[in-house]
Amino acid sequence: MTRTSTILAILALPVGLAACDPFAHLPDNGWSWIDEPLWDAEGAIAADDGVYLALPAAGELARIRPTGATDVVDLDGASPVRLQPMPDGAGVVVFDRWPVCADPDPKIETVDDCREEDLSYSYELALVQDGAVSFADQVPSHLNRLSFSPDGTIAVAYLDYASASDIPLDGVVDLTQVAFIDLTGTQPATSVSVGFNADNVLFSRDGTRAVVLSDSQVSVIDLDSFEVTVTYPLTLDPDQSVDPSGAAITPDGRYALITIAGSADLYKLDLDVESIDILSLDATPSTLSINEDADRSVIVYNSRPQVDVLEHSYFAWDSIGLDEPCTAVLQGDGFALLYNDAATTHDVYKLPYDTEEPVEFVMGNPVAAMQLTDSHRYAVATLRPEASGYSGSLEDYQDEHWGLAVIDLVEETDVSLVLESEPVGVALVESEAGAYALVLLDGRDELLQLDLANPSVPTALPLDAPPLAIGAMPDDSFFITHDSALGLISFLDPTTGTITTAAGFGATDLQAEAVLPRRDQEN
Repeated sequence: MTRTSTILAILALPVGLAACDPFAHLPDNGWSWIDEPLWDAEGAIAADDGVYLALPAAGELARIRPTGATDVVDLDGASPVRLQPMPDGAGVVVFDRWPVCADPDPKIETVDDCREEDLSYSYELALVQDGAVSFADQVPSHLNRLSFSPDGTIAVAYLDYASASDIPLDGVVDLTQVAFIDLTGTQPATSVSVGFNADNVLFSRDGTRAVVLSDSQVSVIDLDSFEVTVTYPLTLDPDQSVDPSGAAITPDGRYALITIAGSADLYKLDLDVESIDILSLDATPSTLSINEDADRSVIVYNSRPQVDVLEHSYFAWDSIGLDEPCTAVLQGDGFALLYNDAATTHDVYKLPYDTEEPVEFVMGNPVAAMQLTDSHRYAVATLRPEASGYSGSLEDYQDEHWGLAVIDLVEETDVSLVLESEPVGVALVESEAGAYALVLLDGRDELLQLDLANPSVPTALPLDAPPLAIGAMPDDSFFITHDSALGLISFLDPTTGTITTAAGFGATDLQAEAVLPRRDQEN
């Protein structure tokens, strides 16, 4: 169990070293049981100035720098619950909370001092930049995800119930609301009622309005006033529920296109003249995706080997046949890349918008995930194992293993590689020196670097411990989290292959008792 390994790692440390001993302030001569993990490796977020992550046992937010230095961010007594990156990498947004005791008795100083019936929590959203809080505002406790306006100055907080293991109840919870937050601090956060289960927020390209999708309705909000300007009902029958499954706004900002779960209807909402048209597709679509430069929409189906290309002037479309159905789309420079990540099919298609003639690539195994390099020259697919006939053939050997495929979208060639074990992370980097895939494999203490122009001969870089994941830094370097109870992150410069590490930060600022913060603000 994680708890056991964490405790053993802590107890194995010498606790009487020096004044810098992080355990010296704990009770019982430095011994204490810790029920929570020391650091949240899965929630680590990269920013311009380092990697931010939560320290659950300490209730703190830490910044880990590539130099190895660790800072604790002052959240004014609050503890981080969830982190989300800013779109430009300039900082992180922190959902945090702090304990509040309703009893004003000045002798009450810790959480344990407060009676259970008097204890509650307050929630806020804080913008952290350069290791400090630059903005904070209270938000409803149940909102757990953010979407950002194109310029990054406005965030919309909403409830993503699919990722919420538990919704915190703070008095009364309104499941029809979202919160608009001005990250410049010009105006306070504003809660807006937009319908039940609002979990998809789109922005017009000019950043003047937001489109919020909820069950059976769509709301348009003015981003200057945070007021609903129009509401589009997706059904006139109050007993019928219409669940939007996908949506996009056309590049001119005039139309919102919406697909519906379990339906072949495509809703076209005119955001200027407030009208709705319903277009009939050939089947229930799996993905709707817009290429802004080509001003085209692409629709694929998991039940039909077909892709529809929709132009946005008259909303006419061309239906193009494929050999196999596709469920996912990546947009490239002048083309769409189509693939299926939900079936046992192997086909990937490059669809140029100028010719609308698909180019087919056949992978060695089914696609689990796909990425494009920044130049859109290469696509890299993670391939998952599939059942084989166990005939002992080379094809069966490939079927039984994880793989990696590299597609050259200019030369229109591909290669499928067999991997020793499941990849725990794949990242792409591209510079004047070339394009590379950085691959972490489960159980292997190495980072494999593949030159995408010649991927069959990887270079191995040793790591200090088994890796958990890899993430990109805004400056095109990378960080790697490791399986280490006390905390271990490696920083990689891909241009030189240099790796530096930061370790032990999980033991930062551990406290014996949870102190009640902000008491002077409560009573």
